[in-house]
Amino acid sequence: MVSYKTYVSIGDFIDLFYKVKQKGYIELFSKFHLSNQTRTISKWNSITASSDFWIIPEIRNRWNEKCTGNHNLEYEDYVVCKYLLGSKGLRMLSVGCGSGSRERKFGRFSNFDLIEGIDMAAKKIDEAREQAYDLKLNNIKYIVGEFTTHEFEHDSYDIILFNSSLHHFKDIDNLIQTKVLPLLKKGGYLVIFEYVGPKRLQWTKLQLEFSNKLLKDLPSKYKIRFNSKSIKQRIYRPGLLRMLIVDPSEAIDSDSIIPSIHKHFSIIEEKKIGWDISHLLFKDIAHNFLNKDGETQMLLSYLFDKEDEYLRLTGRSDAIFGIYQK
Repeated sequence: MVSYKTYVSIGDFIDLFYKVKQKGYIELFSKFHLSNQTRTISKWNSITASSDFWIIPEIRNRWNEKCTGNHNLEYEDYVVCKYLLGSKGLRMLSVGCGSGSRERKFGRFSNFDLIEGIDMAAKKIDEAREQAYDLKLNNIKYIVGEFTTHEFEHDSYDIILFNSSLHHFKDIDNLIQTKVLPLLKKGGYLVIFEYVGPKRLQWTKLQLEFSNKLLKDLPSKYKIRFNSKSIKQRIYRPGLLRMLIVDPSEAIDSDSIIPSIHKHFSIIEEKKIGWDISHLLFKDIAHNFLNKDGETQMLLSYLFDKEDEYLRLTGRSDAIFGIYQK
């Protein structure tokens, strides 16, 4: 795969314009800090309503289908029922857990004595604790901390989960070798639902051409930007400078994830989820696809078929669901 680098793009200025319109200068620039870690924490503490592809129910159903073979079956239920049935007293660690939805889904199963989630964003951990308490899930513990420096007991976890968090770590191979493997028991599982595409979201030329062709052909009413009356006209590769300013951890070593996991683990299952087109196409316009009317459903079906066509054409996938064993 050809590696692309865009340092500053037109899209950076377009995104900045709309963010200022939505949030104002003061709030936007209050997020800028000298420390890389502080900028990352600030971003994830302050995530609010958005219009990204994951808000579309049909997108999530599509992920279920690709992960488990059933659009109504989420991967948490699939993992437990296929690999952990009958197991008791299990311990799981979820890295970069955010507000904790995945841990709560695993926590419903009596197989787990303890599920620990760790994240640097204190506000998200507060949300996670409140929701686990409300659901009376006493087998879940949430930790405010940084995974690479927090002290965990070695050989103590049956499962380690990264749900859209592993791509925020640098030097992936070293992380897996020195931090992840030592924590897993012999025969323990690593489970990922991850972005594994181009580093720093430096989309390929074909990816952009394919996505922009689909965007151009969309009816105008589906291209209205979130909290705006403007039309999304084009998809641009994000500039590296913008990536470093907003979230220095974003996809910092993402293209090393799969080679590193293959190097250190046995592959149990590995499935391509896609995202290559939908991630780009639906950004800022996903709210237009929440209707259940026939036109929207037909359009979504068409766009999913086109993304599958792209995946077959390239043999790639920017996202992977994988189960691996120590």
